[in-house]
Amino acid sequence: MPVTPSNYELGKSTPADSATRWFPGRNLVTSLRYRGRDYRYRALFDVLRRHCHGRVLDVGGGSFVTTAVEERVQFDEWTIVEPYEADLPKVFDSRVRTMVGDGHALEIEGNQFDTVLSIQVLEHVFEPIRMIEELYRVTTPGGHLVVMVPQTANLHHIPHHYQNFTRYWLEAAADRLGAESIEYHALGGAWSTIASRLLLQYPGVFGIAGYRHPGIKRGWRFWALFPVGLIVSAVTFPLSMVMSLGDMKEEANNHVMVLRKPLIFPPVGASTGT
Repeated sequence: MPVTPSNYELGKSTPADSATRWFPGRNLVTSLRYRGRDYRYRALFDVLRRHCHGRVLDVGGGSFVTTAVEERVQFDEWTIVEPYEADLPKVFDSRVRTMVGDGHALEIEGNQFDTVLSIQVLEHVFEPIRMIEELYRVTTPGGHLVVMVPQTANLHHIPHHYQNFTRYWLEAAADRLGAESIEYHALGGAWSTIASRLLLQYPGVFGIAGYRHPGIKRGWRFWALFPVGLIVSAVTFPLSMVMSLGDMKEEANNHVMVLRKPLIFPPVGASTGT
């Protein structure tokens, strides 16, 4: 398991060890979970098709760009930032660039990207407000910062899962940035959460990397009741998915918010140099 950087934040790279990975839970289970997320929450790609354009910066998104291309999201250039070289995806598209960097201290000049993405990343950052401020800094005036955060996510990428979020954190962050919130979507709800909890407990039960804390031991009561739990899950999961068709938005699984950085206009009466 990789060593956690001393400040517990996404992006402190150690180039000397290119085999190190920040997220230990990037495996088949996680790939399937993300595929399920992308299929379930199609509204995310509707948002990206409306607001994604020009130069795109995707911090912590890994291979998300491949799904974006499949979903006909338009862009001219897509830059992926990951904390370690081993986390960088191999994408065979001339428009896609990758770089190792610190998500809360990017070595990029301000006002550079038309669209900046943070898709289910802030829960893995110990000081998320610092990172969202940095993403906003490199967004061009008039550009968009698209943020997706979970409210009810199961633990994943252990030990780098620090918190979940409500929509009110996003609204407060937008106020702090001075950004305009131009679009918001609640994805899933209470019943979706029940279904997700039932299904995603099992990677931890079976010791999949990134889903189970190594110091936890399960006693005989857990294993005695485990077959009953499987039956309850098998019955409740499909019922919860049906009920989620009319879900409760206050208890969203995930929140998607689009923030726009205001245009910078010269003061009235200032000389334009022409």
